[in-house]
Amino acid sequence: MAVVSKNQTQQQTPNPGGGESRIEDSTIGKTCHQCRQKRTDLVGSCVTKKKDKTCPIKLCTKCILNRYGENAEEVALKKDWMCPKCRGNCNCSYCMKKRGQKPTGILVHTAKKTGFSSVSELLKTSGSDKYFYTKKVKPEGGVVALPLKLDQENSIEQKRVSIKKSRKTKREELKDLNNGCSDENAVVKKSSPKKIKISDSVHATEVTKKVLAEGKKKKTTAKDIKENNVADKTKRIKHALKKKEEDQVEVKLPQGNSSITVSGIDLAPEDAGNVFQFLEFCSAFGKALDLRKGQAECVIREMLSGRSKRRQQYSTLTQMIIQLLTVILEDKGETSVFLSATDASWFTTIGECLSESEVKLDDFPPEMFEKGLSQYEKLNSSKRLKLLNFLCDETLGTSVMRNCIDSQNIESVERKKEAKEKINAAKDKEKQLKQKLQDELAQAVKEKNGIPLLITEHDAIVTRINAETKEVYSEMQNAIDMLSKKSQGSDDAVRTNPVELDDNGLIFWRLKSYNDEPNILLQDLGSWNEVCPHEKWFSFNSEQKPEIEKYISSIRMKRLGAQKNANTIIT
Repeated sequence: MAVVSKNQTQQQTPNPGGGESRIEDSTIGKTCHQCRQKRTDLVGSCVTKKKDKTCPIKLCTKCILNRYGENAEEVALKKDWMCPKCRGNCNCSYCMKKRGQKPTGILVHTAKKTGFSSVSELLKTSGSDKYFYTKKVKPEGGVVALPLKLDQENSIEQKRVSIKKSRKTKREELKDLNNGCSDENAVVKKSSPKKIKISDSVHATEVTKKVLAEGKKKKTTAKDIKENNVADKTKRIKHALKKKEEDQVEVKLPQGNSSITVSGIDLAPEDAGNVFQFLEFCSAFGKALDLRKGQAECVIREMLSGRSKRRQQYSTLTQMIIQLLTVILEDKGETSVFLSATDASWFTTIGECLSESEVKLDDFPPEMFEKGLSQYEKLNSSKRLKLLNFLCDETLGTSVMRNCIDSQNIESVERKKEAKEKINAAKDKEKQLKQKLQDELAQAVKEKNGIPLLITEHDAIVTRINAETKEVYSEMQNAIDMLSKKSQGSDDAVRTNPVELDDNGLIFWRLKSYNDEPNILLQDLGSWNEVCPHEKWFSFNSEQKPEIEKYISSIRMKRLGAQKNANTIIT
């Protein structure tokens, strides 16, 4: 007689509700009333007596937790504990059918997903008529799938019975034949109902080779099918990406308006770029240059409205030029130089800066600055604007501006760090609130001696925690918004980044100096290949905002699709 060892009778069964596996022991284990498995981890001593006999019902630790929401250690210590059957709320398959109800099957995952601590709480709240087990229909193809046993509803493995003989059985029979089975009555069973008699071991060996060859052929066929499936899937993905790319090409950019107004002044198309360059410079470094509020707009208004020929001592443009020259000269150590708007000293100084600079402007020959203010007065507004922007660029190399940029960059890094810390703190609070909700629900059930909570009681706890969660989400969103703004280069002394670039030389900007809706401007360079592009600027009206956003989104999606295609090819 074969002796079965203890190790052979024990088997670990996965726990449907999560956690560690349970130990089944068919030799010394006792039967759990719920899952009908013999286990060594049964708990519960029911105090109910029937005909002078104590109720023998016990449950394993996982069933009593998943199905009834009770802690095994607490149940073991209770002296007045009553089993679910004696309480009248047992939800095992036998008791459910005895009460005229349908068995539930596995419900622990559904209960936990919907916020309930156990299956018992779910059934009490939602009713048992909504949840019941249904047998599976026998599929075609010769394989019968047995339904999950109702007396084993906590087991996650479903046993299947195959009509065809398994490959393992075939291998064992063939192995016996190869080991010398020469009995004339020996029979090799194939998938067909016919039986082939084997007369000797030689014939058996030939049959073995034939069956193995058939098995190898089937294996190769399965591999080919798998490869074909992968190829078909790749083909479908490429087709979908191609179609998506074709759909994106159809998105057209709305016609922009070449007439742009800033601070009540209509900008000429050839001056728009220089005007925005100057206004963005003043917006970024106005504090470092000690500019008055609205001073930059006054300069532009004077240049473009025909008032630039006023006396130099009263000109805001002249005052701005002198202010920029002073910063440049002081950085060179020339602190004794005094520039006045009443003479030509400031105009001569501009010529000196041009001669020393690496930037060369063909519109301003050196001899022009030696002839005095009469030459300056002959310059039109566009050329005066170019001179002004040249001086702005020269000031960026001074220590005053560099210190300002460094300071702003340090502040930007600190603000980003602060935003990330706030996001991490909010995430920690979110985890704590989730744990708090679970703890409070468990504590409420414990205070009711294991009786599930009513819907109103459950909702009251959830509503209170949700109110705290909303505050945490608000803090997290504010921190994310702050981090997003800083990453887009919105700091004053950080270079303004374009919203999006197009392959056709189109650049979309959102500038601080332009506030009209939609606050998006289009810079058309004509082509990225041009050495000296002739740019054009366009604005849009508020009705065109959805079309612009759709066009920008199509550019991004097109780029993303191209990246995915490249990664697919590399892979």
